Amino acid sequence: MRLNKNELFEKMDEMVELMGAEAVLEELARAMSSDELQENLEYIDRMNETDLFS
Repeated sequence: MRLNKNELFEKMDEMVELMGAEAVLEELARAMSSDELQENLEYIDRMNETDLFS
């Protein structure tokens, strides 16, 4: 069963309540390939103008 984005955010919120935000973030990063992690970090960098990947 595929969940929609809203349902996934609800699951993520539940995980954060159970595990804490830092642990969920670390597990998400571990679950990604290096390419996926870089792409997502670059996206976050662009959206927040932190210029870490300039």
